[in-house]
Amino acid sequence: MPKKTLALILTLALLTALCACGRRGSANSGSSSSGMTGGSSSSMTGGSSSGATGGMGGGSTSGTTGGTNGGTTGGTTGGMDDSNSFSGGAGGSMSGSVSGSIGPDGISGSASGSTSVGGSGSGANSGSSSGSRSNSNSNSDSSSAAATAAAPGASDAWMTRLVNAASPLPEGFTVETVNIRGYDARPFDKRAAPDLEAMLADAEQAGCKLYLVSGYRSVERQAALFKRKTNAFLAEGFDQAEAERQAAMWVARPGTSEHNTGLAADIVSADWYSAHDDLTADFEATPECAWLMEHCAEYGFILRYPKGKEDVTGVTYEPWHYRYVGKEAAAQIMAAGGTLEEYHAGTL
Repeated sequence: MPKKTLALILTLALLTALCACGRRGSANSGSSSSGMTGGSSSSMTGGSSSGATGGMGGGSTSGTTGGTNGGTTGGTTGGMDDSNSFSGGAGGSMSGSVSGSIGPDGISGSASGSTSVGGSGSGANSGSSSGSRSNSNSNSDSSSAAATAAAPGASDAWMTRLVNAASPLPEGFTVETVNIRGYDARPFDKRAAPDLEAMLADAEQAGCKLYLVSGYRSVERQAALFKRKTNAFLAEGFDQAEAERQAAMWVARPGTSEHNTGLAADIVSADWYSAHDDLTADFEATPECAWLMEHCAEYGFILRYPKGKEDVTGVTYEPWHYRYVGKEAAAQIMAAGGTLEEYHAGTL
């Protein structure tokens, strides 16, 4: 065989082998995606990074920093949010770049990397991958819908919060208050204040001018009132323990008073208040008290400590003490002549 022909055949065979290698490299380093693992890519010089690290791992372990470098030759991207869905990808490169951020809705990160030994595109010598995995049982849309559905019940809980000797307020409890219109220093829960103002105004319109004796009280103020009442019983000859027990029948211990919630109001008539030094049960004989008992539920209030329920509430009858619970609960409690304790127990 002539030497030129033999050289030509050898050259063609070498070119064929090189093309085959190129096709195998394309299969390994071409663009790919995987919903479960985030995909992977590799090249002869670009190194590699695993899909488990770039996808699932990027979400669960690297999400807190926005992503981690997949090694000296790779980068990863991943993030996790509150809906338990996460995504990630990986790309091989001689040098990977990483960026990440933490936002109010979750954590996200990104990275990019590329390799190049000649040529371009998704086939030959550059590799990239991306992948994502989402939990179909808990995605952001369904989580939002569930939160919206649960919101009404959760948002109403503040109205019917039970506070008594057995259910004190949590440590650090706070409430946003506003002064009731017409008073210099009668704070009340901001959310319930408009209903209280409406009740006071409508009573006056009906010829029953009311007077708001007190609304919100701080725990410190409650402590001072409780101490004063305890001292009064000590002066009558009771020992400390019994004096405090007797005082608790009239003035709640600090942290167990409804006034500390900003939802309780002591209300009497303006004329009656001007003639009395203290709040007493004879207020019940006034037309203003009759109006309050008949109409308070229309504004979301209940008579909190009714007569004959002392064994349930642990507090003596107080015809002046009204508690905001919202109109729905108020209608149920007042119609049954019940208490907030019985409402919570489901016995009305």
